Amino acid sequence: MNRRTTYAFLLFAIVGCCLVVDGPQPSYALPNPANQARGSNPVNALFDPLKQLTGSFPDTIELKNGGRLLEFCPDGTCDGFVVSGTMPVATLKDFAYLYEYFFSDYTFLGEWRARQEAKDAAERVLSKPEYRNCKSDSNREAARCVLLGLSRNGRVRLIFVRYDEGERHAVRRDIVKQLTEKEPIPN
Repeated sequence: MNRRTTYAFLLFAIVGCCLVVDGPQPSYALPNPANQARGSNPVNALFDPLKQLTGSFPDTIELKNGGRLLEFCPDGTCDGFVVSGTMPVATLKDFAYLYEYFFSDYTFLGEWRARQEAKDAAERVLSKPEYRNCKSDSNREAARCVLLGLSRNGRVRLIFVRYDEGERHAVRRDIVKQLTEKEPIPN
């Protein structure tokens, strides 16, 4: 055998051993539910926290502009979240959920916030690996960190929208001011 053939044989042997040792995971393997709660499982990407909100307030959330605008409109007025550039819709939904759960002005959200399912959804969003740099003893402070990080450099903007006589009126709100001036919402 010449050197080239010997090297090729060794390369195939090494790759073959690696495949046997690691081997592909079977496609029928189910995810470990214990990992889902911590956010370390890809199934967590399928989690939609806004389902908790729409369960209590049906037909109040709308995605527009190809997933670049999300509006939560429970009473003819809306909290709007506008993405500049690209951001996964799942991340925008996380943003909207954390804002509504921890910082929204809507007074009638109190009963919803007190529900265990709503609290669990907030904790599940905060436990996602992409937000691990915002760990805190307080979920509210962790949420503030996530929201400030995602909105940095205008990536997500907060708007107030009012629908009046069939017309849409939108006003930009200062997300940093909204997040820093808010007192904790009693549950």
